[in-house]
Amino acid sequence: MEQRPTVADLAHPIAVALGGTWRPQQGYHGVQELHHAATLTHPDSRQLHLSERFDDPGYVHIRGAFPATDYPFRRGERDSVRVAMSEDPAGIAALISGDLIPLHRDVHERVKQHNREQAETRRDVEELARDISDRLPGARTRLDGTCAYIYMNLEPGEVRIGLDGGTVNVVLNDAPRIIADAVVFAVSRFLPHVQTPEDEHGEHEYAL
Repeated sequence: MEQRPTVADLAHPIAVALGGTWRPQQGYHGVQELHHAATLTHPDSRQLHLSERFDDPGYVHIRGAFPATDYPFRRGERDSVRVAMSEDPAGIAALISGDLIPLHRDVHERVKQHNREQAETRRDVEELARDISDRLPGARTRLDGTCAYIYMNLEPGEVRIGLDGGTVNVVLNDAPRIIADAVVFAVSRFLPHVQTPEDEHGEHEYAL
């Protein structure tokens, strides 16, 4: 009986049928070659993963891969195509070209744009957190993605400043009036458009 091709066998002829711009790569688990998985990589960094699932033998599942992200994927943006492995590679390539690549290309670009914006926000938040901390002796800073948290333990009381993207949240618990005024002043130097009433104390939230 003729042995049916593996996913690894199909990767190269599918790549050729896609026009030669996709480079096939053997799937690996550590150093062990995988016959049921392969990757097609485009020069612009897009990738397609091909795999035969253990619960669906005889069919290759092709899905678009994305860089690590917290992009909020919507329904249908990560769909895959399923086709019999006995199908001619040119037929599989035609299905990929028509049903998968156009959407994956668009969503891949949206993901990269989202990641660029998130990276810029992280840099801005980190810079703002450092600037505020430098104005508050003894402050401790914790960074978490696009958020940052600045703490000051006082005797008595505490100060907590949260930076969430473009929002600054200041919490003053039992802080002496002189400390509260100094903290609000230090933060407001970065928020010149915010007017803070002299008698305003407690928890405040400002938009950058």
